[in-house]
Amino acid sequence: MKYRIGNFFTGKSILQQLKELAAITILVCIISIMLISKYTRQIIYENADEHTKIASIQLRNQIELITDKIENFLVSVEEDENIQKLMASAYPQLATHITDAKNSLTRHKMLEPSIEDISLVNDIVHHSNVYSYEDMDAIRKEVSGVPFRWIGIREHHFMGTQDMADMLVYAGDIKDRQGINLGTAVFSVSLSDFSVESMEETNSAYFMVDEDGGRYTFNCPADIADEIYALWEQSGRADTVKTGDFYIHAYYLESMGCYLFGALQIAGSSFGMNRVQIMIWICLLSIIGFCGILLFMVGVEIVVPLQRFSQKIREMSEQRKRYMTEKLGLGGCVEIMEIEKEFTAMLNNLEALNRQILRQATDLYEMKVQKQEAELAYLRSQIDPHFLYNTLELFRTIAFERQVPEIAKMAVDMGNIFRYSTKGDYIVPFAEELSIIQSYVRIQQMRFAEKIQVFYFIPDEVMPYQVIKMLLQPVVENAIFHGLEPKQGKGKLLIGARKEEDRLIITVMDDGVGIEQESLRQIKSGLECEMPDTSRHVGIWNTNARIKLQYGAEYGLFLESRQGDGTTVTMVLPARQKEEGDTCFVC
Repeated sequence: MKYRIGNFFTGKSILQQLKELAAITILVCIISIMLISKYTRQIIYENADEHTKIASIQLRNQIELITDKIENFLVSVEEDENIQKLMASAYPQLATHITDAKNSLTRHKMLEPSIEDISLVNDIVHHSNVYSYEDMDAIRKEVSGVPFRWIGIREHHFMGTQDMADMLVYAGDIKDRQGINLGTAVFSVSLSDFSVESMEETNSAYFMVDEDGGRYTFNCPADIADEIYALWEQSGRADTVKTGDFYIHAYYLESMGCYLFGALQIAGSSFGMNRVQIMIWICLLSIIGFCGILLFMVGVEIVVPLQRFSQKIREMSEQRKRYMTEKLGLGGCVEIMEIEKEFTAMLNNLEALNRQILRQATDLYEMKVQKQEAELAYLRSQIDPHFLYNTLELFRTIAFERQVPEIAKMAVDMGNIFRYSTKGDYIVPFAEELSIIQSYVRIQQMRFAEKIQVFYFIPDEVMPYQVIKMLLQPVVENAIFHGLEPKQGKGKLLIGARKEEDRLIITVMDDGVGIEQESLRQIKSGLECEMPDTSRHVGIWNTNARIKLQYGAEYGLFLESRQGDGTTVTMVLPARQKEEGDTCFVC
């Protein structure tokens, strides 16, 4: 996935990438908002349907509750003595009982405020506040012989009641204690006491249908009720029906013998949806506006300065410029300005570095010329050693002729030392270095008339190990001239070597006058210094510097001495035998 995305943006300018990224972002936002709108609409419809269902159940519970109450009230009215007297009296006695009966009816109505009217009817009595004589006689005929029954929904029939709500009407026979039918009691309950949501809020329709197909609507036109009922019939009279236009919930009221319907009309259901859609589109426009502002800011603060930067680099490349004569003037954000500053400084540093490299190249060239001149001088100087070798050979011949073997031997040793020091490799086996030291020591012994005794402790295993040429001579020379020569009487010089793990340890020890403590401290300080003054104490500091330059900082020379008790010099080198490609770093 990362590879594909990378290929999509590869080879495009940053401005083009930003435009494409903004377009993709807006497209994703539009798709997301469409999905959100779709699922939000679905959720709103489901919530509205659930609201309709709950409202239908509440309405059903209210109707069933009032039905149970009215049935109980009918029993109370039937057993009321004043009402029985009124219903059982002949016409002449009506005036005598009418007042008591009205008071009783008033008390019953006060117990249930939802009762709009309690009507009494028989052949003689026609007492009602809402019905005409004809309506009352029709109701009596309809429920004759029935203990209790729901009649239906009816309107007020009296003048001035046009704006009053319709009523649920219940009726039942009134009998005396002997079971004689005295007439009919009619209970009218105002529909205004039922909590039914308005059609404007949820676009829901509530209505009732009795067993004969009669429809009684609460808050919807008759044609809508007819359409909902037809769809419910076609669906097989299921409790819940979902069609393309309606969500229908049907509840059977067994006590009333009818169906109560609650239906949500989907096509016109806009409960809260308009507000949600407005908010969604506001969010979309805000995102688009934000993307536009972001693109503008990125373009001004980043893209345009980077394009200037890229153009400037191309110009410098075409003109082969390696330094800045004027400011870039990129502008933009702080980071771009910092890049401009660092880039300018880098070019200036590169220019200074180029000049320095040129100077160093010139210096190296001059050094090379000087080296070549030195080599020529060295070749010319070879004449002098040859002359010296010939002279020493002449000394040896004369010494033999005159029977002075000591002088002959000294001439041979001197020739070996000069030849060793001026010719051959810089790195030599320890055996060769030891041989030259032995020649040097024999000369010094002859000079000091056997004042110096020399002891060698050299195992054969260390002989092949490679060492720097003339490594021992300066140290042995220091031991003889600074340690043994000032000493009264004979002195001893010990030269030893051993191998410890991967290191070669060479020791030069004398029992001479030693070194005064302050001088010893200065010498040791010079040994620890990275750049000592090798013009002083050449035998010690220079040898230590040669070892460290050739082998590394972990190797070197170590000095121990006590005034009047001699001096010990220890040299630590790597234990290496000759290999192809050995290089001298201090030649």
